[in-house]
Amino acid sequence: MNQRQINKIFVANRGEIALRIISTAQKMGINTVLPVTAHEKESLPAKKADKVFLLKSTDLAKTYLDADLMINLAISYEADAIHPGYGFLSENTVFADKVEKAGLIWIGPSPEAIAKMGNKLRAREIAREAGISVTRALTGKGEEILNNHKTLSFPLLIKAAAGGGGKGMKIARDYQDLEEMLLTAGREAKSYFGDETVFVEEYIENPRHIEVQVFGDQSGNNVHLFERECSIQRRYQKIIEEAPSPFANEQLRSNLTADALKLCRAINYHNAGTVEFLVDSQGKHYFLEMNTRLQVEHPVTEAITGLDLVEQQIKVAMGLPLDFTQDEIIIKGHAIEARVYAEDALTDFSPAPGDINFVKWPDSKKVRTDTFFDTKTEIQPEFDPMLAKITSYAFNRDAAITKLSNALEQTSILGVTTNLPYLSELLKTNAFRNGDTTTHFTAQHHNILKEAINPNGSEKTRLLWAAYLVWLSRYRQQSSRNIWSRLGHQRWSGHCTVKFNNKEYELKRTNESGQNNLFWEAEGMTMPPISDMVFSGNHMSFRLTDIWHYLYWQYLKSGELLLGADGYTYRLIPGFQLPKKVELHNSHENMDKIVAPIPGRITSVLASPGEKVTKGTPLMILEAMKMENTINALSDGILKNICIHNGDQVKAGQVLVEFEN
Repeated sequence: MNQRQINKIFVANRGEIALRIISTAQKMGINTVLPVTAHEKESLPAKKADKVFLLKSTDLAKTYLDADLMINLAISYEADAIHPGYGFLSENTVFADKVEKAGLIWIGPSPEAIAKMGNKLRAREIAREAGISVTRALTGKGEEILNNHKTLSFPLLIKAAAGGGGKGMKIARDYQDLEEMLLTAGREAKSYFGDETVFVEEYIENPRHIEVQVFGDQSGNNVHLFERECSIQRRYQKIIEEAPSPFANEQLRSNLTADALKLCRAINYHNAGTVEFLVDSQGKHYFLEMNTRLQVEHPVTEAITGLDLVEQQIKVAMGLPLDFTQDEIIIKGHAIEARVYAEDALTDFSPAPGDINFVKWPDSKKVRTDTFFDTKTEIQPEFDPMLAKITSYAFNRDAAITKLSNALEQTSILGVTTNLPYLSELLKTNAFRNGDTTTHFTAQHHNILKEAINPNGSEKTRLLWAAYLVWLSRYRQQSSRNIWSRLGHQRWSGHCTVKFNNKEYELKRTNESGQNNLFWEAEGMTMPPISDMVFSGNHMSFRLTDIWHYLYWQYLKSGELLLGADGYTYRLIPGFQLPKKVELHNSHENMDKIVAPIPGRITSVLASPGEKVTKGTPLMILEAMKMENTINALSDGILKNICIHNGDQVKAGQVLVEFEN
């Protein structure tokens, strides 16, 4: 195989994966070029890249999904190769082919292999011919599926035929479901992958999602790097991944890895790839799909094998043979990865873009954090809401769980809602600790987890009261030029009020002395004493009812105080002086209009002015962070005005619909 040197890589991606690629490339002495939007020009990957190109648009179709733009930029910067990362154009056959025809090195599998595995029907047929079990399925446009659906048995899994990952997956349990979901699936497929073709297969109830990491060089050598368990998902996207699988015994592991290598040999595969399987309760496995790219969850495989998968990708792309043989790869220890998202687990994991005012990641000596920011930033609705991946590694699974749990508790993100509390509570469940995980884990534990993370519970409210008093007690002596002066109160008499969740509370400190202990009342009731208060910058810790609590705070120009507790950001309004402007959007308070709950793009308007609607009627679809969100009528009424049009970008709080009085 002819070898080609790579001296400069154009990274056709953004976020944490861009930083991941840049870091390894520079370790290998390779320069990097990165395209960034104006919003992310101060991101970690932008700061680390050797060269940065500022994109003129935030529209994905005109930036990271524009194949010609990416290639032309790579050529203009005299790059030798393009690394696509994951998502975007990473599994686009046309893009890979154009890259190679432009004389650039494509860091990934051949365009032919991408095409074979990207076509779900063809991929399944290749797998079946290779002796791998598959479920029955159909592929095509919505109408074609409806005409032929009787060849399959409900329930059915619906997803885009192009690309991998779980975005937009849906389950139809009857014909009506199928008819409705095919329309949405087609739109999403067209939006995300430029192809409205959908793939429908028979759905296996309560399966595990187990995948095998494979690698091949251009000389025909293929190896597997063992399996990953990725069963815990929400909206059909993974949120917890681990290696090895707690369910896989030696026989299942042997069967899965053997089938994965069969598929690699069948398509002459090289570079990194992942063969995904569904595994039923009896240990029987079925081919799901092959992702012809680096996976989001690759860090857990790197942890248990000691390999740098990006380094291996680059070496294979240069025509070098694999550095290792199958016999040299062994499993060492256990690794678990948690994906941190800007989303609200209490509202069906809806995206939560916005401003991050402060972030504190866990100790890098104890866990691995893959992210793209380490200071305040703005999370854009155009992009996936993933903020970071936190990966723990230990000698066994129990130790890895403990290490990850501690890391999540040490993480603080102030300003947007995240899934940190959800992840923390998930790791505490007996089912997870026992390895009893299926793809229905989040649904089966929904009520328990929802109750556990409720930020308005009595214990959390008491903690918030205590944290606020601790904050006041620490900063009441500050000079007139700092926070205390901005609150408009020079001396604290011990009485105060605080407002959050649109409710005002009266608090009182009852002891006048003592630097490290605090006795207090809330709403006229005596509360447990606060002790052992420790401060460091904008971090504070204290004990309440013999339990240690660790919080971060940030005071905003608007007059709001942000407190980070148990993974949540609480917005408080100190009672001495309400802020001049605090924007709170609650569509339920004004029934004569509906406002956008989050920023995004209107993809479909479903109603017209003058139309009479009932509560719950779908009015429009708002796409944010690659997810469709249906905006429904909040009450019965007559539509007075539709304030937006198809394709409009809207801001959070922007009026979408007005009703007649």
